[in-house]
Amino acid sequence: MKRFLLVFLPLLIAWGTAIAWCIDRWNAPTLYFEHCWLVPFVAAVVIWSRRARWSTTLAVPDRRGWLLLGPALLLHLAGALLMIDSLSAAGLILAVPGAAWLALGPDRLRGLWPALWLVLFTVPVPIYVEGRLAFELKEFAVDAGSWLANALGADLSRAGATLHLRGTGQSLFVADECGGLRSLLAMATIGYCVAFFVGSASVVRRIVLLLAALPLAIAANVARIALLCLFARWFGVPFAEGTGHTVANVAEWLFDLAGLFVLDAWLSRSAPLPQKSPALPGRPPAGAPSLLRLGLLLWLCAVPLTFLSLYRPGGLETGRAARLPVDSAGFQLVPRTEAQQREFVRSLPRWIELLGTPDFVWRQHRAANGEVVNLTALFHDANWKSVHAPRICIEGSNMDIEIDDEVAADWLASGATASRIVAKSRVDGRHYLTLSVFGTKTWSSGSYGEFFWHHLPLAMLRRSQSGFLLRAETPVGRGEDLALAERRCAAFLGDLVPAARGLLR
Repeated sequence: MKRFLLVFLPLLIAWGTAIAWCIDRWNAPTLYFEHCWLVPFVAAVVIWSRRARWSTTLAVPDRRGWLLLGPALLLHLAGALLMIDSLSAAGLILAVPGAAWLALGPDRLRGLWPALWLVLFTVPVPIYVEGRLAFELKEFAVDAGSWLANALGADLSRAGATLHLRGTGQSLFVADECGGLRSLLAMATIGYCVAFFVGSASVVRRIVLLLAALPLAIAANVARIALLCLFARWFGVPFAEGTGHTVANVAEWLFDLAGLFVLDAWLSRSAPLPQKSPALPGRPPAGAPSLLRLGLLLWLCAVPLTFLSLYRPGGLETGRAARLPVDSAGFQLVPRTEAQQREFVRSLPRWIELLGTPDFVWRQHRAANGEVVNLTALFHDANWKSVHAPRICIEGSNMDIEIDDEVAADWLASGATASRIVAKSRVDGRHYLTLSVFGTKTWSSGSYGEFFWHHLPLAMLRRSQSGFLLRAETPVGRGEDLALAERRCAAFLGDLVPAARGLLR
C-alpha cells in the first residue's frame, strides 16, 4: 500500500486525462481499439498467475527506473503544455514499466516485464496516424480482395471503395471499418500474448510470432473481402451484407487464430520449455533510494502536471461553420439530396473524430455557368492541434496528389499565401484543384508549418487563438488551364474569409 500511495497514485493522477483520452479512443465509432479493454485484464491475470514466483522476492526501489520514467514525464509535460493528449498518452508506454522498476526493483519484476510492456497495446496512435494507416490498409485490401474475387469468378469492377458486380446493377461498399486496421491491431496484441505468455521462451519463436501476426491479419482481411464479393455474386448483395458478412468475419478470425497457433506449434517442436527456478529472498542493495523521498518527488511532479492537463482555457464553441454565408463570389449552395444527406449523417461521427471538432461543414456550391466549388470549413479553439494539413484529407479521399505547393494570395493580404494542391481522382480520373487557408482574426497562411508554429507558443502560454481552415476544391475541366480553376477558388475564398473572421471571438 505504501508503494501505491507514494509512487503509483501520484502518477495515476498525473496521467488521468491521458488515460481518459485512451478510453475515449477505445470507444470510438470505428472500434479500431475496442480490444484494448481486455489488455489490462490479461496483464492482471498474468501477474496474478505468477505470484508464487515474485511474492517471495524482496521489493527494493531502484534508481534505474528513472531511465524510463524520466523520459515518460518529459513526454507528458510536452503533451500537457501543448494540450496534445496523444503525446501525454505516449508517455504511459514508458511510465508503467518505469514506475514498477523504480518502486519494486528488477528482482521483484523478474519474469513480469512482458506483462508490463502490454501497455504498448493500450495506447492508441494519434488520430491522423490512425486515419492514414486505415486508408492505406483499406486501399490494399480492396485492391487485393477484388483481384482475388475476380480470379475466382466474381466478375466485378472497382470504383473507389465501391465494388460493382458486372451485369447485375448491384454493388458492395467497403467501409473504412472493414479496411483491416481493427483486426491488424487486435492480431498484433494476440501475437504478443501468444509469444510471451504461452509456450517456450525461445527468442526466435517470439520474434517469428510477432512478425507473422501482421501479415496473417492482412491476408485474412483480403480473403474476407474476396469471400464477401463471391457471396454477393452467388447469393446477392443483401445476403453478403447480412448473413454473409457475419460468416466472413467468423472465417477471418478462424483463419487468423488457426494460422498463429499452427505456426506456434511448428516453432515449438524442438524448443525446450523454460526451467522455473525458485525465487530467493533478496537484500536491499547498498545505496537504494528512500521510498519516501521518491514519493515526495513524484507528488511534486504530479501536482503541476495534473494542473497543466486539466487547465485548458478557451473552451470549445460550435455552430460557427454552419453560419458561414451560403453564397460566395456568385456561387450558390447546392442542397444535398436525401441519399446524400443520409450518407453524410452516417459518416458524421467519423468526420468529427478525424477533424477533432463538430464545428465544420462540407458544402457544394454552383455558379450560373455550371462551375462547381466544394467547400470544407472548420473552426477550432484550443483544439488547434486536431487540424491537419489539407493533403491528408485529399489523400484519404482516394486521390493521387500531383502538385502540392503554396501560391501568392494577395486577395487575402499583401504577402499572404494559400496552399494549392492538384490531385487526380482514382475513381473517375478527373483532376481537382484545391486552395486552402488557415486563419485567425488577424493572421492567415496557406502553410501548415506556419499554422503550427503560430499556435504552438500560444498554446504553451495557454493563450490559444480561435481560428479556421477553409478549403475550396473545384474540378478542372478537360483542357482547362489550371490558372482558371485557381482563380475560381481564389475568388470564392476571398469572399468567404472576411465572413469567417467575423465569426471568431
